[in-house]
Amino acid sequence: MVSAFSGEFILFFISKVIFFVLMFWGSSLVHAGIYAYVDENGQLNLNAEAVDSRFKRFNPHKTYRSSIMESKPSVKVIKLSEQKRQLFPIIDAIAQEEGVDPRLLHAVIRVESQYDPGARSPKGALGLMQLIPATASRFGASDAFDPRENVRAGARYLKWLNNAFLADLSLVLAAYNAGEGAVRKYGNVIPPYPETQAYVRKVRSFL
Repeated sequence: MVSAFSGEFILFFISKVIFFVLMFWGSSLVHAGIYAYVDENGQLNLNAEAVDSRFKRFNPHKTYRSSIMESKPSVKVIKLSEQKRQLFPIIDAIAQEEGVDPRLLHAVIRVESQYDPGARSPKGALGLMQLIPATASRFGASDAFDPRENVRAGARYLKWLNNAFLADLSLVLAAYNAGEGAVRKYGNVIPPYPETQAYVRKVRSFL
């Protein structure tokens, strides 16, 4: 039987071996054709080829994070009423629960509704994240004017778009604004709609 002490020694020995391998050979991986990306669940994926646009050349000295979930301040300085600021903890909590960058939710909400839970567009988009009724229902919101339901459905939609468009944030935002079909129609690029192009730039400016 292996004693607890010897087991700990083995683990210690293995960790040291891995450390020295990375120290002496890690830099060579940058040139070895290894590609990596982190998915929305925080899983590091490695491949010998860049099979799609998510994969970038692996750098062992880089800290890899998912493009849709970060741990930075959730919202830039903005002047809002105290009533609207009370929505911040709700948005941040839902972002954490759904695995979406809170900064992205705040940026979208800021552009879409200026944090107005009762917002309604001429085209029928509703609530904080300006969801059309079909999208709200598709992602679980029965009352699009309820802040929690609206933000959760919007977060789920953004996460779905992130998967559909391979974590390309510009395409995610373009699809959120113009629709998934419009992005695909133009060959997975931002559609040539001035409104959509301005929307993508504006949301990104708040991140």
